[in-house]
Amino acid sequence: MSYLGFAAGVVGLHVALSWGLAWRDGRAAARHQEVKPLPARPPQLPPVSVLVPAWRERTTIGRCIASLNQIAYPAWELIVIAGGPDGTFAAAVEACAARPNSLVLLQEPRGKNAALNAGLAAASGELIVILDADSQVQEGWLEALVAALDGPAGAAFGRPSPLRWTPVSVHEELEHIATWQVQGTLILQGSGSIVVRRELLVALGGFPEEVRVGVDWDLSARLAQRGVKLAYAREAIVATERPATLGEYWRNELRWRRAHLSWLLRRREGKRPLRATLIGLYLYGLAWIGLLTGLLALALLASGPTALAVASWWGLLAGWVLLRSSSLAFAVAAYTGQLAWLRLAWVSPLLLSLTCTAIIIASLSLSADQTHFKGPRRREEPHAS
Repeated sequence: MSYLGFAAGVVGLHVALSWGLAWRDGRAAARHQEVKPLPARPPQLPPVSVLVPAWRERTTIGRCIASLNQIAYPAWELIVIAGGPDGTFAAAVEACAARPNSLVLLQEPRGKNAALNAGLAAASGELIVILDADSQVQEGWLEALVAALDGPAGAAFGRPSPLRWTPVSVHEELEHIATWQVQGTLILQGSGSIVVRRELLVALGGFPEEVRVGVDWDLSARLAQRGVKLAYAREAIVATERPATLGEYWRNELRWRRAHLSWLLRRREGKRPLRATLIGLYLYGLAWIGLLTGLLALALLASGPTALAVASWWGLLAGWVLLRSSSLAFAVAAYTGQLAWLRLAWVSPLLLSLTCTAIIIASLSLSADQTHFKGPRRREEPHAS
């Protein structure tokens, strides 16, 4: 047990060190962040086509289109690609009835990228914006999103903000600040809306319809392969439905992990970088290793005098992994100068443990049809999936 005590001390020191390093990184990022004034509005803004793919979104599409009606941008068109057995197409047609420069296309059940290809073929804008149907844009959203391309960037994404603020939903905000602003790692985020120069999409051949999961990440990876720079439009705020309770987070993770793992297992070579597959399988492998070692510890606990030590070692390892995830809160608190973020330090280990559990269950219960992956929905919405 002396070895275990020594190891516990080392783990404790390492966790504390990771928190300290995260705090240092947050402070460094805050010192070096560039405060750029909003660019002056040019006399002629490029025309924009806003594509809204909507499948089984009858309960959300109306609110999305209503929020778009406040846009003051001079030259833009709205193209909704709607479908599903719940009447989404009819709801979209009704919502767009009084809107000029709008078009509603019938979406076939072939996935999001197929819908985007249909919208792209009908679009006339120089810039293509992709907006999720469960989103509600805020004032100045489109202007801020387009302004992010006033420079070397060929694509940009806005800032997603949860419609319901709880520790679970705000934790995603914490992850975004840590990833995009502290670490400076930019990956296109569909929940915050995406804008891409049309010529880049044409050069990429549009949206690959065989990609059914992680379509935003796929677009980001293909642009990165061509050396296209990305930008984060922090002022382009989109309010969107995100998991706000542990139950919603669990159901969302289980759906996502099933869809993602199914895609990994069905992957065709060359459709995505091999690195994406290897990283995905590595993460799933870690979850399974954790489960199997935990089961081994439990088995030994019931079969021998050394069982308690084995279980303790396993618990120490699990605690080390989970507690290190709390470093996100320290990085963001240091970056923003708001210590209130530290109150969310407990959320990271809890959600990480739910994610690992979801990986295990998803691996044992893969869903056959992943054509339309749905994000978080409240249970009271009868047509959600």
